[in-house]
Amino acid sequence: MGVDEQKAVEVVGAGTTSDAHWRESDAMLAYLIERADALAAHAANPRAEAELERVVALIEAYEAKRWPNGKMAGREGR
Repeated sequence: MGVDEQKAVEVVGAGTTSDAHWRESDAMLAYLIERADALAAHAANPRAEAELERVVALIEAYEAKRWPNGKMAGREGR
């Protein structure tokens, strides 16, 4: 696991729900989404594909923690 991936796991697993925590965590989510987009452009590369799988798993773990009911507050769906 790389440094960025480890930081994402630490932020997701921090267990606090303060506004400051979520701002920091949401910034990490934005980075992960940008990274996933960049990797998807090179999905034919086996190393990029493997990293993309790990990044998607981190995004999904974050979303499950951030929005446990499957949707953002005040919005329909997800």
